[in-house]
Parts: sequence; C-alpha cells; structure tokens
Amino acid sequence: MPLAQAGTEEQLAGNMSGVVSILNMVGLVLAFGGLLFSAVMFMMGQTERVLYGLVGAGIGGLSFIIVKVMFNSSGGTENIENINMGGDN
Repeated sequence: MPLAQAGTEEQLAGNMSGVVSILNMVGLVLAFGGLLFSAVMFMMGQTERVLYGLVGAGIGGLSFIIVKVMFNSSGGTENIENINMGGDN
C-alpha cells in the first residue's frame, strides 16, 4: 500500500494528490450534473425537482473547500498547497 509507507510529509502529500484529485473530480461532476439536472427538470415543467439539482450543485461546488478544510484539520496547514491536483508526481 503506497499510502501506508513511512516517509516524509512531501511523500505523503504526493501520495495523497491522487485522492484529492478524485474527490475534486467527483465534486466537479456533481456540480455540473446538478446544474444540468436542474435545467432539464425546469424545461420539463417539474419545478419542484429543480431544488434537488441545485442542492447537489451547491454541495459539489463547495467540495474543494470541504476537502481543503478536511486535510487542514489533520495538522498539515501548509502542505495542502503542495498537493499536486493533477495526480502526477
């Protein structure tokens, strides 16, 4: 398991970059998918379901902040900026 290997903080930040990029990709898909769902439901006349898409888009749009706070609360206050968002080391 590459995440369980003992190493420096830079190695851990490099290993966690894949996890962070996956979480951000899920948030991005959720944000645009929620907006698309809201638009389709509005066009179909089911305006009571528009709210579900907007809530999902809001949660997806805030996912980067949620992920950043989650990783900052673990004690790595300056290392979250060192994480490569593309997943390549």
